[in-house]
Amino acid sequence: MKTKKRIRRLPKAHVSAIYRKIQVSVPDAPVGEGLPEFMTFYIDTRFTDLQVRRFQLLAGIVLASWDSHYSELANGEERSRYQECCNKYARFNLAPVWFEEKLANGSAAAAVQMDGFTTQITANGFGRSAKAYIMYQKSGSSTIKGVNASDPEKSSLSVTINATDLAKTSVSDLFLAGSLQHAWLHREGYRHPAGKYTSYFAGEASMCLMRGNLNKTSTPASFYTQWLD
Repeated sequence: MKTKKRIRRLPKAHVSAIYRKIQVSVPDAPVGEGLPEFMTFYIDTRFTDLQVRRFQLLAGIVLASWDSHYSELANGEERSRYQECCNKYARFNLAPVWFEEKLANGSAAAAVQMDGFTTQITANGFGRSAKAYIMYQKSGSSTIKGVNASDPEKSSLSVTINATDLAKTSVSDLFLAGSLQHAWLHREGYRHPAGKYTSYFAGEASMCLMRGNLNKTSTPASFYTQWLD
């Protein structure tokens, strides 16, 4: 008697796509716990090699920001530059949905967020979370989109990327890295009202990354937020 072969079914968004495995090196940040050597992603094969390399570059920029935060604290700074920036501008929705305590300010919020991102990195790198799929969208209203999640230990770092925007040389790597970080903030458990970013942690944190943690100028927020969600 023949037995039926069990078929592993992918989520609907993945059914028509083929993915290949890629990796991004994890910096040796001073976080006080073991870190994986790499983060692992499964990227849609419709992305060109150039687009794949740019995604890896963007992920590397987000990881470099994370590394800088902890390195500055390890070097004796009371707050990292990222914390200082978030403290100046973030006022609302400071905590992710899984954090039960009230956060006093943007600096405390940035510290919690970076700790949560450390959890996401280790969960991905050590295979504790679901696989991270980098899904393809030829074009669309968002540059990089992360569906809301609520458990950084188990939820994947899956995002959908607008391939048209990813291929644009007119937009800086730093801006696109902010877009990726914003999508991962949604995966980490952060929320903001649709289309509203100013004063909300998830928006201001990503704009801080886009500005290299520098102060705001007369440049309108829309110059940055057009790349978010």
